[in-house]
Amino acid sequence: KILPPRSLDVGGFCNGILAGLVAITAGCAVVKPWEAVIIGFFGGLFYQGGSMLLRKVKVDDVVDAFPVHGMCGCWAILASGLFGDPDEGIGGNGAFYGGNQFWTQLMAAVIFVAWTAAWSILIFLPLRLAKALRLSDEFQDKGADAMEHSPNKAYNQGY
Repeated sequence: KILPPRSLDVGGFCNGILAGLVAITAGCAVVKPWEAVIIGFFGGLFYQGGSMLLRKVKVDDVVDAFPVHGMCGCWAILASGLFGDPDEGIGGNGAFYGGNQFWTQLMAAVIFVAWTAAWSILIFLPLRLAKALRLSDEFQDKGADAMEHSPNKAYNQGY
């Protein structure tokens, strides 16, 4: 029960790759290749942990957007404050090399989270109160793909 599901999850596999890529994006210019591998590896762990947490608290994030971009994005910001040797001449002032960049990165992460939360509340709370966030029961039962997005038989359109 530590790492569900026990069968191959192609979507999870793809999101794990995206998680590693998101995790290295913030610090890609200031870290060494071996540090990028470590940052990406931990990005995958943060993705998996975030995905499992959303399921446990019953938050419906079908494509795991928050674990990939939210959790791994925050990790990316923090990782660039941990790694990056100023003596290498490629930038960076990471805490692992005696630098003080981590606290700046931590403050940036806090500001980004606060900014995103404030705008999300301002946009989604009125939509929720207006009952404009959910599809009708009919749409949910039949599926939005079948009802709105896709033709019944795309392969049989007579083209």
